[in-house]
Amino acid sequence: MKLNILKSFPEELLHLDVKDVHSLLKGPTLFHLEGEKKEAVFLSTLLHANETTSFLMLQRLIKKYQNKKLPRDLIIFIGNTFAASEGLRHLPGQADFNRIWEEGDKPENMLAMDVVSYAKEFPLFASIDVHNNTGKNPHYACMNVLKESFLNLASHFGSHTVYFTEPHNVHSMAFSKLCPAVTVEAGLPGAEVGIEASLEYVDRILHMDSLTLNPNRPERYVHHTVARMMVDQNARVDFDFNIESESDLSFMNDLDYHNFEEISEGTVLGYVKNSKLISVVDDFGKVITDEYFCFEEHKLICAKSFIPSMFTKDVYVMKEDCLGYIMEKMELSL
Repeated sequence: MKLNILKSFPEELLHLDVKDVHSLLKGPTLFHLEGEKKEAVFLSTLLHANETTSFLMLQRLIKKYQNKKLPRDLIIFIGNTFAASEGLRHLPGQADFNRIWEEGDKPENMLAMDVVSYAKEFPLFASIDVHNNTGKNPHYACMNVLKESFLNLASHFGSHTVYFTEPHNVHSMAFSKLCPAVTVEAGLPGAEVGIEASLEYVDRILHMDSLTLNPNRPERYVHHTVARMMVDQNARVDFDFNIESESDLSFMNDLDYHNFEEISEGTVLGYVKNSKLISVVDDFGKVITDEYFCFEEHKLICAKSFIPSMFTKDVYVMKEDCLGYIMEKMELSL
């Protein structure tokens, strides 16, 4: 899989629909645009190709600087153009472009390592990977390293900061070895509020001389992701919250409205025909379902209080990735 590297941003790309990007670029592409300062911001887009906010924001950002120089160098990666043409997260049988950022034998792993190798050759100020999610979540940024510079970078986007170490093969993890790096979660795909929020964020970082903490976010804690909630690939799922449902799992209808809210011990999240169809797996791959859930009369009951993120009602994403993440608040002493 060949990586295209270009030194200018085609005018045509500023006006294309996301689904037409592949017709122009023919594959994953790096752009290296010169700015006033040489220490570059690395911007990653369309790793999940149906998460369109990153590309729509990029179009607006480049239009803003069409007739003036960028504040600093900007290296842009436009990722899975193949799947973007189909409006899919990734093509059937294709690797997830945000799970390829490690050494491996797949063409996608080799592509990712080519991107990293290119970026290593230049001074980097920060790395930003823009994503969407399928549930109702506040805007937030994720970091993978507990350092002041990473927290400062994250603090300028959204209302929360999340710290995670799994999945370990994501873009931000690889780039955290090169510079402060974050993944930003900009709400639902294509939503205007997310496009504008991510545009304002990237532009702010481009203008910063150093990564300082957002004065409006003085809290000294992060949400630490400790486990993922997994659903069996063959499970039939609905959100009718109905014990008599023909589905194997019948979750509460407003499940995703509980993201970033503490769910109390004893809360019934849904009904299950077989407790083996849902599991909780920690960052080390250990199954810890009994720590968080108990099952009584087909009820899925929270065995302890926890804070969820990315609860999704998209059954494809639920089975492809996870139902959601379990988080705990972590006090910082950086």
